[in-house]
Order: sequence, then C-alpha cells, then structure tokens
Amino acid sequence: MSRIFAAVTGMLLLLMQVIDRPPTETPTMTPYPEPNVYLSDEVIDHVRDIFALGEQLGNRAGVFSKIGDSITTSYQFLYPIGMGQYALGRHSHLEAVIEHYGRVNARDGNSFVNPSLAAHIGWTAFGALDPRNADAEWCVEGEFPIVCEYRLSRPSAALIMFGTNDVGFAQRADFRHNMTRIVQISLGMGVIPIVSTIPDRLNRTQDVERFNQVIRDITDEYQIPLWDYAAAMADLPDHGLSSDGVHPSYPPTDQATTTNFRPLYLDYGYNVRNLTALDMLYAVWWHTQVR
Repeated sequence: MSRIFAAVTGMLLLLMQVIDRPPTETPTMTPYPEPNVYLSDEVIDHVRDIFALGEQLGNRAGVFSKIGDSITTSYQFLYPIGMGQYALGRHSHLEAVIEHYGRVNARDGNSFVNPSLAAHIGWTAFGALDPRNADAEWCVEGEFPIVCEYRLSRPSAALIMFGTNDVGFAQRADFRHNMTRIVQISLGMGVIPIVSTIPDRLNRTQDVERFNQVIRDITDEYQIPLWDYAAAMADLPDHGLSSDGVHPSYPPTDQATTTNFRPLYLDYGYNVRNLTALDMLYAVWWHTQVR
C-alpha cells in the first residue's frame, strides 16, 4: 500500500510541476507577408550589409531618395502616395511600407514628395555626377548632385532610373561607366541602390534593350536589387507609353489616379511604375528591417 501511495504521490507532484511550468513561448510571426519581388540570397545578404553600413554612417531607415530624369521628377511618380492619395486594391500589404517611409521628413516632406536634388528633366546618367548640375542653394561647390542628395537626405535606399535620355545621346560604354559610378557612390555612402530598367521608346526598342542589358549586368555584378520596370511594361497597351512614345502613360481623369492600383488602372505605365516601386521598397524593407 505504501508503495502505491508513494507512486501516486510522485505522479501528482510531476503533474503539478507540468501545470506550474510557464507555457512554451511561440515564435512571434511577422504580420507582413513575404515580398512579391524575388531577390537572390546573395543580393539579400549584400542589401543587409549595405543597410548596416548605412546605419553606422547615420543614414535613416525611414527615408529613400529618387534619382533620375523627368520620369522620376514627374508629379505622377509617387507624389500622390506621400499626400495620402492612393488606392491599393489587392495590394493592401503595401500600406505598411507606405506608412514606414511616409512618417519621416526626408528634407522637404516625406520621401514620396521630397523633391530630389539628384533628379531633373532631361538628365542622362552623367547628370547626377556633374557638379555643374548641383543645386547652388543646397549643395557645396564641386559636389555631385547624387552625393548632395544623399548627404542631406541620409536615405537607406534609392530608387534609381537613368537611360531614357542616354539612349538618344550617350554611348553604351559611357552609360555603363556613369551607372557604375552611381552604384559605387551609393554603396560607399551606405545607400541601397534599387536600379530600374527603362521603358521602351518609340522606334528605339533595340537600343533600349541594349541599355537595359547594361543595367542588368551592373546589378548582377554588384549583387544589388534589379527593378525590372521594362519587363512589367512589356505587355501593357502601347508598352505602357503615352502618345509621345517616351514617357509612361497615365489615366485620362486626374493625376492622382496614377496611384490607383485596382486592375482597371494597371494598364497605364505610371500606375505600374508606382506599384513596382512600392514592391521594390517593400522587399528591401522586409529583408532588412522586418524579417
């Protein structure tokens, strides 16, 4: 009897220990889904290294810069998002990245509306590297526009697109040199370069593809994110171009609809540009700060 009592007592003690034991912690799952954009393991590792360097240099996680030509400076590109004028449709997960980059003042407003010091109508890639183009009010003498933009905005990432004007004016070797310098400067200043291919141009399709191959080669060489805007435009009506055959198309009602991402609006080049830009920002943000 005493043996039975001892065994029962032991079982009760063991049961009490199990009951009193704190519950096993379940891993915290991020509420943010994985990005739609594929980045290789090598690119992800490099992006994280660049982000870490940027933190050491004082760059700000909630800021990005826009580097480019008229397709970048246009009000159609990202500005309405920074003003709260957008419709995400099926892409509701992008609300998180809009909030992330929308709450920090870059220089003159949040990153979506901040006028870049390294983007201007008519620029080729060399434009961002020419001190003569630097804004005299903001930049120091002899400073590259892109360096000035990074120094003042302290971004963690940059959306970069040149080539539309280079196709008409520059040799591919010069374009490669200038784009490489833009990437190298970005890396050296701890800014993640998100480099975009360029949209088609009327009657210049083969030339555009050659320049886009240069862009793909550079992003592959430096293991940085490729924003393949050209591929996203390929199947749109008129390749997503407006009547001038150069700039992206936009809906005929009002400018703010370039940030409407419901299916009806995704036949227009600027809507696709804005959506794919957010997709790229989300991917970089997710891999560096969320995951």
